[in-house]
Amino acid sequence: MTTRHGREDGTDAAAVSWGASAAAFITDEHGDVLLVNPAHTVYWTLPGGHVEDDELPDAACARELRETLGLDLRVGPLLVAAWLDAGGLMPRVHHVFDAGQVSHRQRSALTQATDGRAGCRFVPPERIDTSLVPPFTLPLWEAALTAHRDKRLVCLDLGT
Repeated sequence: MTTRHGREDGTDAAAVSWGASAAAFITDEHGDVLLVNPAHTVYWTLPGGHVEDDELPDAACARELRETLGLDLRVGPLLVAAWLDAGGLMPRVHHVFDAGQVSHRQRSALTQATDGRAGCRFVPPERIDTSLVPPFTLPLWEAALTAHRDKRLVCLDLGT
């Protein structure tokens, strides 16, 4: 995404580029949280992906769940909104939505998938190995757990 900031004299300043992502907080019947391991990384994370131009974050989240995991879930309330400027990487706005609970049948289908697009597993929230979460997103992960538990929106500024 690119935005143009106007100057006080009415002319355009340089364009500022930034990205947006949308992820889903999904649980199973035991309260375990769905984590995915995309083929391009060693880390485990919440399922989701990039928000495309002219796409709302909740629609992007639903699209990514369908495309990557074959899940057609109703994306619910926003749990986390976070600004991340990781120095050298494109600044990014992260959105984490509550996508509810999958059925036993959906869980079984997910964990048995062998198409190689992404590994997935359900993990009890208190037993998440934080060394498996990308370091720059650890506060985002912790905020998602808090927001889901407390049923409230958490906003973060993770700028450098």
